[in-house]
This record gives sequence, structure tokens and C-alpha cells, in this order.
Amino acid sequence: MENSVAEKHLFDKSRFKRKLKQETTHLSSFKKAFNHGYAYLTDSFSAGEHIEVLVKQQGWLIDQLLVIAWEQFIDSDQLSLVAVGGYGRNELLLASDIDLMILQKPRLKKGTEQQLQSFLTFLWDFGLEVGHSVRTVKECKFEAKNDITVITNIMESRLICGNEKLHEEMRKATSPKKIWPTKKFFEEKLLEQKERHEKYSDSTNKLEPNIKESPGGLRDIQMIGWVAERQFDNMDISNLVKQKFLTREEYKVLQAGRNFLWRIRFALHMTTNRREDRLLFDYQRNVAEVLGFKDKENKGIEAFMKMYFKTIREISRLNEILLQHFKEEIIYSKRKEKIVAINSRFQKRNDFIEVVNKNIFKNHPFALFEIFLLTQQDPSIKGVKASTIRLIRKHLYLIDDRFRKDIANRSLFLEIIRQPNLVGHKLRMMHRYGVLAAYLPAFAKIEGLMQFDMFHIFTVDEHTLTVIQNMRLFATEEYKEKFPVCHALTKKIPKLELLYLAGLFHDIAKGRGGDHAELGVKDATDFCKLHGLSDYDTKLVAWLVKSHLLMSKTAQRKDIDDPEVIMEFANEVQDQAHLNYLHILTVADICGTNPDLWNNWRGMLLTNLYQRTLYVLRRGHEKSIPKDEWVKSIKQESLTLIDLEKTNKEDVLKLWNNIDNDYFLRHISDEIAWHTEGILKHKNTESPLVLVNKKSGQGNSLVFIYMKDRKNIFSTIARTIEKLGLNVLDARIITNKNGFVLDTFVILENNGELIKTKERSNEIRDRIIKALNSTPAFPEQGKWIENRQLKNFNFPTKVTFKTDKKNNRTIMEINTVDRPGVLSRISTAMDLCGTKLQSAKIATYGERVEDIFYLRNDDNEAINDPLKFECLENFILDALS
Repeated sequence: MENSVAEKHLFDKSRFKRKLKQETTHLSSFKKAFNHGYAYLTDSFSAGEHIEVLVKQQGWLIDQLLVIAWEQFIDSDQLSLVAVGGYGRNELLLASDIDLMILQKPRLKKGTEQQLQSFLTFLWDFGLEVGHSVRTVKECKFEAKNDITVITNIMESRLICGNEKLHEEMRKATSPKKIWPTKKFFEEKLLEQKERHEKYSDSTNKLEPNIKESPGGLRDIQMIGWVAERQFDNMDISNLVKQKFLTREEYKVLQAGRNFLWRIRFALHMTTNRREDRLLFDYQRNVAEVLGFKDKENKGIEAFMKMYFKTIREISRLNEILLQHFKEEIIYSKRKEKIVAINSRFQKRNDFIEVVNKNIFKNHPFALFEIFLLTQQDPSIKGVKASTIRLIRKHLYLIDDRFRKDIANRSLFLEIIRQPNLVGHKLRMMHRYGVLAAYLPAFAKIEGLMQFDMFHIFTVDEHTLTVIQNMRLFATEEYKEKFPVCHALTKKIPKLELLYLAGLFHDIAKGRGGDHAELGVKDATDFCKLHGLSDYDTKLVAWLVKSHLLMSKTAQRKDIDDPEVIMEFANEVQDQAHLNYLHILTVADICGTNPDLWNNWRGMLLTNLYQRTLYVLRRGHEKSIPKDEWVKSIKQESLTLIDLEKTNKEDVLKLWNNIDNDYFLRHISDEIAWHTEGILKHKNTESPLVLVNKKSGQGNSLVFIYMKDRKNIFSTIARTIEKLGLNVLDARIITNKNGFVLDTFVILENNGELIKTKERSNEIRDRIIKALNSTPAFPEQGKWIENRQLKNFNFPTKVTFKTDKKNNRTIMEINTVDRPGVLSRISTAMDLCGTKLQSAKIATYGERVEDIFYLRNDDNEAINDPLKFECLENFILDALS
């Protein structure tokens, strides 16, 4: 950087040196120069200066300060000051670490070590965050030979000042001819990238990506530069255009992507006043606004993140193309080429598919689909040649209305969907190369589309493809144990392709405004008709798209122990075929929204709903189910599970006669048997009976309480469970005719796991008994425990009521921000207002709690007193504020 404007405004070197000559101590001057420089860079960024200019300016500023400081402290020709890492690449961004290596000769003159220590201390004192190492050339070679990260750092090295010859010796000693030949280096870096991608592809990093380490981030661009440096002795990616590894257009895309990520990183550093590479919820709004994405509510953030996700997808694609090129150049070029003809359009070269000539797609546009089908059908094909990927991208313009109407292309697309294997994988590949969005314009609109919340961790396009992949995986033996119902159903449904199409279209209308399920029906119907599906198949796909949320909403938000709810759901579904398809779509959708959402409890809810609906459909869904018939069946099944050699049958029946039918409708047979045996063994009725089942027959941890009814039981248990670090997923509250409560809680540890040990079970039991034996009191509400992520989502608590006339009860629904202690505060409010809880459905969706409580008054009837409603609403709003 040699222009006078930068020297004058950023750092006037001549003036600075003159000033130093007039001073006895220089720390204050260096601090001022450093702080002024960073303020200048920040102001320039805010004023719209190009990020490449700012990066160069920052590197130049640090160079000048280091050289001048070196001159002040170091009086030796035995040392070299070398920039490594991002500083070596000249890619500093505001708060980036300054990585330095000091090269030294084996034996230093007296006093040199002290000079060096004083120099490094001075750097920290005036504000530089320095990471440094001190090595001889021999030590560099040894460390680099044994550590891929060290050789990577050294490859990026740049001499700042000092002994030039030392730096040259180090470069020669660590060249590919001496250590880490190109092939070995490339293979190790490939493995490193794979491990990094796996590490940063989890749920947390999807919600809050690391712009440096996540797939498609800055590391993926740097990876290209490292391999290029080892292969061509030139880290400048623009050199790959000359080597014909990159087209000029691709280089511009890569450069633009890098610049966008640089701008994000600069804004992150500016916003946080420190080095920060994680795009946390805490920063997304501020960074979006700094970069010009300003809009009402969360629209600005979502537009910003959409651009981010589209950028990293482009970088990922170019990373794939270039690394494939490097494989061909570094690994396969020295092997004897093995070429196998596939057909007149394609061949395998060293197990990678390629076109036989560059005009194939132009002359045969259907080959743009055929190539994916061929890779699907031939497992020996390891991938697509980089040159062919580039040709696919180049010929995307051929996928137009004429292409979409061509029966050959429509048939090929359906054939890909109908294949027994790799459907999700190939759709994902088509998406990565731009083919899927070109063929389905509606799909292009959801690319990179995200929602600013903790529930949807994927963009809509990524979620859609994950749902389809889940559907395919359900059929594998690997997933049989975790998803037994889905595994069995995938073997039964006649046309899996209809399931995949429903998955492809279920969210395709998101972001348009309105009901996305209703809007998606038209897209799905038009597609099915265009592709020649039968009227029945078209209607089935359209119904699945329209109803894809029906089963999850019914299971998680309605009382599926109520036969009327099951009848209503069965009337919507109509037959077993629709039920089978919908069940698989529902489970795949939940797991594809956020893998952390799935647990045994949700699985049990959906399985119970499926089985009960199937029972209704088989007997005829137009026939109502007598509750007495249902209860009789449950009692008979429960009785077979009780050990009648140790338990008197008459005692069992006497106990059951004192319990209303609601209890039997809301519990399964193994729970009833467990409760019954426990109650009959419990002789001291003055003391609470508390049972803990680490893992019930349906895969959940349960707590059961049997005791004389009194006030505050539910709130006492809720508080105790929360203090134990447990989450309540479901609560069923029953009072028998003798005035005893039979309360069942479905619980999980805070990390989503079951209760694992007997010691933990005993702790839970003992703490609950102790709390229930204490004098009940209304506790003072403590302060909320702050959660870093949740504090970024703020919406008002909402309390609504409606009357369930059929069951003579009131339904209270509460929507609020998730925090520890929500349930105990709600339960305390219910105690204060004198209401009785019958059951509760506790549901958390990311940052949002949507809890449903079934209430009655002291007369065991639906609440109709307006003052009660006002009391509940006011106390709950106050408690959750």
C-alpha cells in the first residue's frame, strides 16, 4: 500500500518516526497510532469502503507498527520477524489475532533474548493481541513434519523484517521436496476438512454458524489456497484461473463470497469489540443492520441470513469442484487411467462419471437428469468429474419451460424419485449443482430461506431435502430400532415416490405469506398432473401437503386419550393408506426441522395416535367408540400384566372400582399395572407413595404419585422436579372416589435423556416425598435464570381459554418464551386462583413454549366464573413477565 492518502489518514509513518525521536518512552505514541488506525478502519467500513481495501490497509498498518517497534528494540541480524496464519496471508479483519513467528539462528548473541522479550511485551502493552512462536530453521522443519497445522502456518509465512536469508532457508527446509509432499499433504487436509465439516454441521452450528469454520466458510476458501500453494507454489487463488482450474466467472463468485464473509466478520468484530467468528443470535440483528439489512420485525435478519446461506452454498460447490480437480491432478494423474464406457453420452474415468465430449448437454439436454440417474444406479461411480460439474452449471439455461414439458425429462425426474436407493442424496446433489432449482422454480424461492428462531435450524431448502433423506433412511435396518413404526410402514406403502413428492412440496410455499400448506397444494397438484400421475396419486400427494401438520398438531396439542379426538382425526384421514403416508411424513418432518426435537415421548404420542386411529378405521370410522368398551379392553389387558400370584385380584378390582374411567382412558396398560401393584403394596396411606420408572414400556421416564388429595400438590411437584434439573413433558392428574390423587408425570433430564441410574431415581423419589411432606406454602418467585440464546427472542406471553363442553372442562393455552421455571410459576398461579388441574401437555418448540392445561373448578366442572379467568390470566402474565 503506497498511496499518500492512506499514509496521511491511516498512519503517517514519517511523522510518527519524527515524533518518536523526540520522546524518551514510546508506548503512548504506539497506542494512539494503533487506536487511531482501527478507528479509521471502522469509520471507513461504516462509510462503505470496499472490504478488500480495508483488509490491505489493516495489514499494512500492522506491518508498519511492527517494523518500527522492531527497530526500537532489536539490534541483531540473527533474527527474522515472520507473519504467519491470517496475518501471513494478509487477511486481517479488525480484531484478528496477529500470528508471528520469530526465526532465530541456533546460537544467539548475549542480550538478544532479552531484546526479543522486551519487544513482545511491548506489542501486548500497546494493544496487539499477538500469538507467537520462536524457532530455529531446524525446529521449524521438525515441528512442521509432525503437525499438519504447523506446516500450513509456515506455508502462509511472509517476512516482515529481519534476516531475509533465515526466512528463505526455512521455506526451502519445509518445501514439498523435503517434507509433506503434495499428495500426502492434500490427503491429510481433505481428512481435516471432512472432520471440520462434521464438527460444525450439528444443530447448534446450523442456528449460529461459525463463518470461518462452518461448511462453506472462510476455511473452505483457505483450503483451496493451501493446496494450490503446495501444488503450484502460489497461494493466490487467481492463479488457478491461469492453471485452468477455475474459470474467470467462478473466480469472481469465489471472490465475492469471500468478500461477503469478510464483511460479516469485520462487522462481528466491530459489534463485539473483540475477535468473534460465531454468528450468534446475540449479534445477528446488529450485524444485519450494519450491513444494511434493515426491516420490520425479523425480516432484515432473515434476508441477511438468506444471503449468507446462499453464499456458503456457492463456496461449498466451488470447493467441491476445485478439490475434485486437485484429486485428478495430484492423486489420479500418475495412475494409469481406467476409462469405461457407460453409453454414448457418458463414461467413467477412474470411477468418476464424465461426459464424452463438451457438447453432450447442448445436444442432449435430457442428459442433465440422466447423469444423476446413472450415478444412482451404479454404486461404483464415486462422483462427478469437476469438468462435468462445470458443464452442468454452464448449461442450466437449457432447463426452461420447453425442457420441463418434455416427456423424456419428466420421466427421468420421476425415475430418479422412484429409485430404491440414494433418492435424498441425488436430490441434494441436483440442488448443489443448481439443477433442482432450475427445474422447479418454486424450489428456487425457498433456497436459503430461514426463520429467525431456535426451532427451525435448517433453511427451508435444506429442511426439505433432509425430510426426504429421513424417509429413505427409515427403510434401512440402521433406523429400525429408533423408528420401528416408520420402518415397518415403508415396507407396506405401495408407492414411496408419492411420499418423496409430498416431502418435496410440503414447505415449498413458505415465505409467500398466507398458509404455506394451502398454497403448496397448487404447486404439488400442477407438478403431479404435468408428470402424468393418476388422479388418485395426485390427490394423495396434494392431501399430504395440505395436511402435513395435522398429525403432529393432533398428537401434541390435543387430548388423544379422548375417543372423540381420535374419531375426529380418523374422519380427516379416512383410510389406512392415508394414515400410513401421513405418519412417515410427520416423523420425517419433525426430525428434519430439528433433530433435537425427536425423543421417545414424541414418538410415543405419534405411535399411540397412529394405533388408536388404525383401530377406529378398521372398525369403521363412522361408528363412535363407546368409552365403556375402550375402558373394558384396557382393564383386561392391564390385568394380564399384573402378577396375580403376589397380588390379590379382588383387591385389584376393588381399587379400580374407585377410579373413574378417565384414568383408564389416559394411561396405557403397563402403566396401570405398575401403578396398581405399587398402590396395593403401599400400606401407609398417610404418607405419599412416589414411584420412579427409569424407562417405561414406551421408552419414557415416569414419576407416579399416590396420596390424599390436598391443595398445592401439582405446584409442589412441579417446583421440585424443576429444582432436580428435570423437564416435564406431560402430566396426568386423577382423583379417585376416595379422595386420593393418582398423578403421573412424564419426565426427561434437561439434556433430553432418560433417567439412567437407580441412584438418580432414588434421589427424585426422596426429594418429592420430602417436598410433599413439608408444609405447603406459596414460594417467592426468584429471578429468571438468564439464557444467552433465549434473551434474543422476546414476545409477549399469551393466555387463552376455551370450554370443552363434551368433557366438562376448561382448556387453558399458554404461549411464552421458554425459560427454566415456567411450569412451576404457572402451577403456583393455578393454586392461587383455586383451580384443579386434570392434565397438561407441555411442549417446547425452540425458544417458544406452547403449554396446554385442562382445568376444572372445585366442583369438578368447567370453569365459568369470569373472575377465575381474570385471576389466572393476571397471575400468569405477572409470573412470566
